[in-house]
Amino acid sequence: MYNFRFQFCTLRFAALLLAVLALPVSAASLETVPVKLVTSGSIYTAEGVVESVKTTQIAAEMQGSITALTVKAGDVVKAGQVLARIDTRVANQQVAGSQAQAAAANAQLSAARQTYERKKRLFEKQYISQAALEQSEAEYKTAEAQARAQQAEISIANVRTGLHTVLAPYDGVVAEVTAELGDMALPGKPLLIVYDPKMMRVLASVPQDRLSQLDPTAALQVEVPGSAQSSITIPVQNMTILPVADAVSHQMQVRVALPDSLKGTAPGMFSRLKLTIKNSHETSRLFVPASSVMRRGELALVYVVIGGKPQLRQVRLGEPQGELIEALSGVEAGELVALHPLAAIAISKTQRQV
Repeated sequence: MYNFRFQFCTLRFAALLLAVLALPVSAASLETVPVKLVTSGSIYTAEGVVESVKTTQIAAEMQGSITALTVKAGDVVKAGQVLARIDTRVANQQVAGSQAQAAAANAQLSAARQTYERKKRLFEKQYISQAALEQSEAEYKTAEAQARAQQAEISIANVRTGLHTVLAPYDGVVAEVTAELGDMALPGKPLLIVYDPKMMRVLASVPQDRLSQLDPTAALQVEVPGSAQSSITIPVQNMTILPVADAVSHQMQVRVALPDSLKGTAPGMFSRLKLTIKNSHETSRLFVPASSVMRRGELALVYVVIGGKPQLRQVRLGEPQGELIEALSGVEAGELVALHPLAAIAISKTQRQV
């Protein structure tokens, strides 16, 4: 089976090569780029994790049975959207009780007002004493205060009833639903987790000695595999260093805000944060375009163009950085490499036939 697959891949490559050789190409049409030399300080790579700037555990404020769950994990929600409902039967009875007590207080207030008005008229005719009038006035003011208190109780009961409906605090995505329909909701017990996908950041731990050597003028390099842009250059101003270090590892947490336009990121994703360290010896690194590299099994090859003639050369590669990839050996700075290896193969074949 292995030999069959190897022969099949060899035949496919040979057919592709024959198709390229049939094209009319010349050395003048071969697109080349120079090997790029980059001199920089040491790079420290810290592993991190993507997290949302706004992540909220939404808990119930009132106790009761969950009667409705209107969302599930992964749903996009708007601010004010209903997420869950809690049984309001007890709350409705409390509202009804408060309204009845308020009606009784209003009736007492009306009676006290009438009594006070009547005694005022009697006092003007000197039929009752000053003490009797003051007593009636005190009873009226007491009834008035009790009526206001009962109105406040109605407002409180209405607010409590509204708390049985759980609403989304902002536009976001439901990360997790931790409750089920019919569960007992308790104050402080999380029902859902919601996060804002527009505001993401990377959290990484960096040794304190590395942070003291950080180059404040160099941009940060953040890699988030699986996102729309796997490698992002971010200004150092977007980095926040938390003021407390871990007592055991002596590392400090670093937060780097990601651009709002970055798509494909989610909380918990793996990331790498690359920091440029100053006060260390500078290193020179060579880079070639990733499209110029041709792989044959475990070998990495590029075509170096010398005097208009492409020459195949083996290279040892390092880590990729965007559209470039580091060349650890095999080429020198300034040498021209063919941007399209297949075109270089065709030109090399033509030159040999001539």
